[in-house]
Amino acid sequence: MQNYLKNKYLILTLFILYLIVFNLLTYNYFINDFKKLENIENKKRIYSLVEKIDNEISNLYRTSNDYAAWDDTYDFIVSKDRKYIFENFRENSSTLEGLNLDFMIFVDKNYNTVYSILSSQINNKNKFIKDTIKKYNKDNTPTILKINDNFYYTVKSNILKSDATGKIRGYIFSGRELNIQELNGSLFTKLEISKQEQTNSFYILKTKLLPEFDIYNKYTNDFIISNIQLNNIKNKFFLKSYFKRSLFHKSKEQIYIFNSIISVLFIILIFLIYSYIIYQERQKIELKKKVKEEIDKQRKQEQLLIQQSKLAAMGEMIGNIAHQWRQPLNALGLILQNIHFTYKIGELNEKYLQNSVDKANMLTKNMSKTIDDFRNFFKPNKEKKEFKITHTVEKAIKLMDSTLDNNEITLEKDMQNDIIAYGFENEFSQSILNILSNAKDALLENNIKDAKIKIRSYKTNSDIIVEIEDNAGGIDEDIKNKIFEPYFTTKEEGKGTGIGLYMTKTIIENNMKGKIYTKDVPNGICFVITLPILED
Repeated sequence: MQNYLKNKYLILTLFILYLIVFNLLTYNYFINDFKKLENIENKKRIYSLVEKIDNEISNLYRTSNDYAAWDDTYDFIVSKDRKYIFENFRENSSTLEGLNLDFMIFVDKNYNTVYSILSSQINNKNKFIKDTIKKYNKDNTPTILKINDNFYYTVKSNILKSDATGKIRGYIFSGRELNIQELNGSLFTKLEISKQEQTNSFYILKTKLLPEFDIYNKYTNDFIISNIQLNNIKNKFFLKSYFKRSLFHKSKEQIYIFNSIISVLFIILIFLIYSYIIYQERQKIELKKKVKEEIDKQRKQEQLLIQQSKLAAMGEMIGNIAHQWRQPLNALGLILQNIHFTYKIGELNEKYLQNSVDKANMLTKNMSKTIDDFRNFFKPNKEKKEFKITHTVEKAIKLMDSTLDNNEITLEKDMQNDIIAYGFENEFSQSILNILSNAKDALLENNIKDAKIKIRSYKTNSDIIVEIEDNAGGIDEDIKNKIFEPYFTTKEEGKGTGIGLYMTKTIIENNMKGKIYTKDVPNGICFVITLPILED
């Protein structure tokens, strides 16, 4: 008993350590995926922001070029005829507001101002004109200029004839003030103009007209802060965006909930196993005491036999549950390994992750359902129902597909879709799973290179037939009649209980009123299940 207590505390300590490691690993694994999604969303919004800037520059560029490539403008730069100004910029004609501009400056080829029209919001207009021409007289690339503490989308257009002939007579400087609130809209929690210059870019965005943007990301608990820097201009232009990390915080909560549920399930499982062990220990002690005290009494002997029968029944039930759980647990382990491997090679995406989660959820539901089914296995009040053979077989296959793929076992299916049976769907699915599992084990034990399992279903006038065939070499004649007996197994100790095919036969013949038998096929064996056809 003392050794048992020592082992008990050791197992408890290992279990606690396992839960801690499991929670840490799953948290780090899933949180990194959510961080990637968060970065993708932030990058999309930065793309949208830069696209807005590009559209503003494009509209400005078209308007300025329309005036610059006009013959009247070409003549006006030389003649300085006031009629041009009167016709184009008087009241009730084209105005800055109508053109969506804040300034237009017409200069000759020597950069002498011929005419300018500026928004009323621009102060110190002479200085504004002088600074604009000075900062932008050697470059025709559209840009963003800082003038009088404000930033303006700015373009410079060459004044030419409409047919692009003749020499350049001057230039038009056109611009519109950059409105940070209008630019942001609802893209970011906050967008501001920054004075801080970065040195190492996180990634680069190219535009149609402007020089490229360098993007630098910084992470805080609440925001992804992106510094957006426009390169190759005299006056550097920096934007700073704040993207709220709501997905990050929500994902942390979901991961905590997920880990808590898994931890609770493990604790319940360990508690049940521990309770059963304690119960067994107590029963053993009590049983020894009764045997010692009442060995000479027939009545006590009978009670002892009854008690032993109960324990045997309980042990058989636990063995059945363990056998039914082994395959789903193996499949669940493989799912986790596949997710880890897919993540390592960089092919993990949301669709693959969701498929893996769906498979894992189905496995855990089936494991829970197994307990309920075995608890009520011998009760006569279980409800029968109609079910599709194809659908039920596919349920069993889905529990095994990752195991089969991992062991390079080909599964071939030839199933008639419209076959409907009447009985216990979940038990029938478990029977299929038992046969598939045995076929898989036989293929692996015999090291079959071109390993195959074939499943066929069809119906005759009186029966529904399901055949499961493998090429594992078949079954020896001297043991063929024993394979459906309880506790008979050809596997090594600890690898098989000998209950699977026994339970399959009980389910098919006792509970489904069908038959199960084997027949030899080239290079293997075929399990044949016959069920009575459903009458209308």
